Amino acid sequence: MPGKNTDTPAMRQYRRFKDAHPGCVLFFRMGDFYEMFFEDAQLAHRTLGVTLTQRTEGVPMAGVPYHAVEGYLRRMIQAGHRVAVCDQVEEAKDAKGVVKRDVTRVITPGTLTDESLLDEATPAPLAAIAFLPDHRVGLAWAELSTGEFRIASLPADTARDELARVAPAELLFCEAADGQTPRRVTDATAGFSCALTPRPAWPFRAGEATELLRKHFKVASLAGFGLQDEDPALGAAATVLHYLFETQSPGGDETNHHSKPAAAKPPRGPALGNPLRHLRPPKPFALDEHLVIDQTSLASLEVERTLNARSTNGSLVGTLGQNGRACATAMGKRRLRDWLCFPLTSRREIEKRQDVVQAMVDDERFIRELGDAFEHVHDIPRLIARLSVNRASPRDLVALGRSAAAVTRVADALDQRPTVRPFFERIDATRDPLHALGRTIHDACVEETPAHLREGGLIRDGHDPQLDASRALMQNADAWLANYQGEICEQTGIPSLKVGFNKVFGFYIEVSAANKAKAEQFQKTDAGRAWARKQTLKNAERYITPQLKEYEGNVLTAKDRAVAREQELFQQLCGRCSEELERLHAFAEAVAELDVLRCFAQRAARHNYCRPQLVDDPVLRLRGARHPVLDELLGDQFVPNDVELGIGERGTVAEPDLQTNGNPANDDGAPVRPPMSAPRSLALITGPNMAGKSTYIRQAALLTLLAHTGSFLPADAATVGLTDRVFTRVGAHDELHAGRSTFMVEMTETANICHHATPKSLVILDEIGRGTSTYDGLALAWAITEHLSKVGCRTLFATHYHELTALGEQNASGRLPGVGNLHVKVREWHDQIVFLHRVEPGATDRSYGIAVAQLAGLPPEVVARANQLLTDLTTPAQPDPCHSGGAARADHSPQLIASPANEPTLFDASPPPEDHPVLRELRELDLETLSPLAAFDALRGLHRRAQRDS
Repeated sequence: MPGKNTDTPAMRQYRRFKDAHPGCVLFFRMGDFYEMFFEDAQLAHRTLGVTLTQRTEGVPMAGVPYHAVEGYLRRMIQAGHRVAVCDQVEEAKDAKGVVKRDVTRVITPGTLTDESLLDEATPAPLAAIAFLPDHRVGLAWAELSTGEFRIASLPADTARDELARVAPAELLFCEAADGQTPRRVTDATAGFSCALTPRPAWPFRAGEATELLRKHFKVASLAGFGLQDEDPALGAAATVLHYLFETQSPGGDETNHHSKPAAAKPPRGPALGNPLRHLRPPKPFALDEHLVIDQTSLASLEVERTLNARSTNGSLVGTLGQNGRACATAMGKRRLRDWLCFPLTSRREIEKRQDVVQAMVDDERFIRELGDAFEHVHDIPRLIARLSVNRASPRDLVALGRSAAAVTRVADALDQRPTVRPFFERIDATRDPLHALGRTIHDACVEETPAHLREGGLIRDGHDPQLDASRALMQNADAWLANYQGEICEQTGIPSLKVGFNKVFGFYIEVSAANKAKAEQFQKTDAGRAWARKQTLKNAERYITPQLKEYEGNVLTAKDRAVAREQELFQQLCGRCSEELERLHAFAEAVAELDVLRCFAQRAARHNYCRPQLVDDPVLRLRGARHPVLDELLGDQFVPNDVELGIGERGTVAEPDLQTNGNPANDDGAPVRPPMSAPRSLALITGPNMAGKSTYIRQAALLTLLAHTGSFLPADAATVGLTDRVFTRVGAHDELHAGRSTFMVEMTETANICHHATPKSLVILDEIGRGTSTYDGLALAWAITEHLSKVGCRTLFATHYHELTALGEQNASGRLPGVGNLHVKVREWHDQIVFLHRVEPGATDRSYGIAVAQLAGLPPEVVARANQLLTDLTTPAQPDPCHSGGAARADHSPQLIASPANEPTLFDASPPPEDHPVLRELRELDLETLSPLAAFDALRGLHRRAQRDS
């Protein structure tokens, strides 16, 4: 416990602020350092690596230099901590006792606005979750740095997936009585990093929430925002709003800090307007307006980040955005991420985007003109946010002025182009006011803008007479003093008289001792009566005059008055910007959308992408399709493939309409990308590892996703049926922290697909059932295939269970309607395999696992032994030599465990004879009704199956 020597005025002040901001690390300004004490100092030592020391015994202390505080704040926030910054609000020389301090800002992971703390391409929203009756949740999220505000009411089982797409930096939830984070909150945030912050219960209540939202947005009803006043989901939105106000208005003078923190006592009708004036009303989020991508699919498809490196490099966002280079504006970079995570489901809205992309592809000059116009458009939403929360710098103001002035150039680039007429009208409506704003800021501010206003230097000379007068005093002091000295010399007749200055006594008139009598004689005249002795020196006398005293006051305060006047003018210009918030937001919205569409068009033109045709039927037809990421990395080395899935019009199987191009055959006799014959809603894909099965199924999902954003596709031709959800079951990983094994995770993800897939969904599966025993896995894969075929969703299923291919055999009596077989082509050459990466119709009966292992560098003796074992395991069992007189089994052969008759053992390569598909189909043949030709076809099919399975 701290002793008596810690009860100083400064420490009492520190504890008062610390108690007022529970859960925050307090950065307490003391001179040139921000100091932390007690547990905060120990936390800073662990997190920031700063030295842990103590000035008073028993009081741990750590500090960071004030001029470098932003870097330390960034590291604190990245570590998930909340920080309250307590500054000195008076000069130490003016203080009577302890220096007055106040908390000037509270910084949390979800309330960032400073440029140094944010990534321009990544949003950092604050979210709140409210658990509602009937297994629903209210979800609200806002980004303080842009003013975006959304609200949604969702089924509880979708909360985790939607939070993953929103990617909040901080999540607010209703605090529990025991002070612990509720299990349902941790479940909703499992799988992604997010700071969790408990909040009091009162803002979550519908009545309190409605009152709070009405008060802030100054409306009598929320119906104008598309919200119901008593909607229980409003509690999440009100909690976000209250938390933002609490963190952005933390101060007030010191006398207020004896009261309880705002979170402990529900304030009625707080003045919420000022710091959040840029925050827009909450906009309802409708789940059915967007293609749903759950958390698993978002990660598996590497939409935002790669699985291994957790980086945007190699992700869909990173590749399309060329890691931040494709979009010209920061708003466009964030909007690109938003569109890829929340694709549309409205065919009309998607085609509107496609029309704009097409217009740009057809007119590359348009792309260049837009790019040139966007060069001077800065991050308007975040500039506005910093201005609103009083964190704007002179450079922010000038950047906002340049952005506003760019409206004319953007509008001119859009004019006379019918396809982008809606964008032109939106921007043209803001043109005159924003152009005037830009001109005002340009005329007032210098080009070389200072980083801060502590020394002034922002406002141009000649803009403000009052400022010019102060600057003139500062700049012309020497000339005035020289003129004044000349006048005094002439009046007194003392040529050696001089006017001087020092910091202690200020300005003075100095007369040498030899001329003292002349000075005293002059004082008797009318002009000299105003002289007053100021200081007597050994060899001189110093005097002061009213005129010199007045000038001294003017000169000594000129700099302070100049800086104060600049700050006043700066605030006036910021206020002028605040008057145009709505127009600035409208302009930024239009530019962000155009920037993403321009990004799509650039890519389509450069890489020869095609415009996909959108249809209502659940189909997916791609010709010469390429993976959007690998196509960028591999270029011409990437092998395109066709995809043909789905049921066409009138409920019939879609007929293939894709044509091949190029030479009719390769040198191995295989056709070049033949059309998919007999397309189905579910395709079983077999072939060796490393051949490209996973790439094939993922590129189909990614191209479906891209088509729903309005982007063109890396393909020769594409027809994409509108899709409600994209499901993936790819890869192998466990969740040991949640007590789930690899196989449990696999089955959980598969169960989610089976429960929620619809005929309009797209499902990609990679190796279902391989995490358990052979027959358990095969049985599960078989049953899942049957279930999905009945659902009718478009499905690509990559598997090594060759037994499943019987479900897709054209002439097999047990085949499932809508199921077809595909395989990845390989070529064998001198005990080696060559991957051709071409997907063709039909099944394969080999996985070439040992050949792939050899390519991976497995020791030759291990490969040789594996080949020998494979031969033994796939050779039909021979009679026991001890009983039949045959040759004894070699010692190196695997010893099979005896089992009851007709039951499979671990090393059986096929089901028991009575359960073999060939025998089952043979028993089910109706010989009385078969024609001779049909009987011959059936016999040929059974013969081929028996040879393959032997």
